[in-house]
Amino acid sequence: MVESLRALGHQVPVVIGYRRPADWPGHVLGEHDLPPGVDLAVPSRTESVASLLRAYAPDVAVSYGYPRKLPAAAVSAPRLGAVNCHPSALPSYRGPNPVGWAVRNGERTIGVTWHRMDAGLDTGYVLARTTLALDDDVWSFTGVNTRVLQAASRMLPQVLRRLVHGDAGDPQPAQEGTWAGFFREDYATVDWSAKASYIHTQVRAWNIAGHHPRVQGPVAVIDGTRWRLRRTALEQPSQGTGRRITCGTGQLWVLAADPLD
Repeated sequence: MVESLRALGHQVPVVIGYRRPADWPGHVLGEHDLPPGVDLAVPSRTESVASLLRAYAPDVAVSYGYPRKLPAAAVSAPRLGAVNCHPSALPSYRGPNPVGWAVRNGERTIGVTWHRMDAGLDTGYVLARTTLALDDDVWSFTGVNTRVLQAASRMLPQVLRRLVHGDAGDPQPAQEGTWAGFFREDYATVDWSAKASYIHTQVRAWNIAGHHPRVQGPVAVIDGTRWRLRRTALEQPSQGTGRRITCGTGQLWVLAADPLD
């Protein structure tokens, strides 16, 4: 997102990161990930974000993938306000796991929405939105995020123009919003007596959802050993790879899994 903003001719004085818990895998943002001249700030508390923004005095704060709810003092600190990109057609799937729930519910598309940030979570007025196909061949958080980031970057000029012109944005549709929280333990274990199509969707939903801070899934027992399933298929792969499992209804091929025992 930094490069997208700079490509549009805007200055980015600082990127505000967050302290990743020790048990969260993956890359931690560092100074070498940012272009020259861009500061990196990693506050110990979200309450500190407001004072950081006031110190840098940006015209706009742009949020993409920030994993914490920011206090009202932070989102109101920039002169023109703060905006966030959320990968759903708001008000549907508010919360930290919108794409995982979209897969779980059998959605064929996902929304990408830029909205003003307010005191709520994913509740602010909409500045731009689009729709992306949720193709069956996408199986990872990274794969989805790449497409969402491209769509979000294409909408940035429209978003920033509306902010500069003092446009408040459009209220979110009046229907009741839905919550997309982290998956819970009741969805973390694979039950081989279920339909093969249900388990296939369960595996894909967990892998697209990305890392869960507390619950690991989907976990399946195969020959007495626990595995975290990474990829499955409902039809035998042409190259003949994978482990075939007979389910309650139908068959499933396990193509990738990590041992847990």
